Amino acid sequence: MLKNWFRKIALNKNLRGEDYRVLLFLLSNTDSETIEISQSLIAKNLEFKQSRVSRALKNLSEQKIISKIIIAEKLIGYRFLISESN
Repeated sequence: MLKNWFRKIALNKNLRGEDYRVLLFLLSNTDSETIEISQSLIAKNLEFKQSRVSRALKNLSEQKIISKIIIAEKLIGYRFLISESN
């Protein structure tokens, strides 16, 4: 299943370099299918403007690679959509 997910990402022509960098940062900071992290922390670590991180996360979400985790109307992290890949 994980190989299929990585293949889906590698073949996705709608992803940009910053999308890949944000995704790799998320993956490198978790041992599960979810990660609790703020956009500002991602931006700080990658030395990106927060708007670039926001755009990358939006694109990753639109491409169904990640989804937002929202609790009590507050964004707290992201879930990798590994099990939903074909």
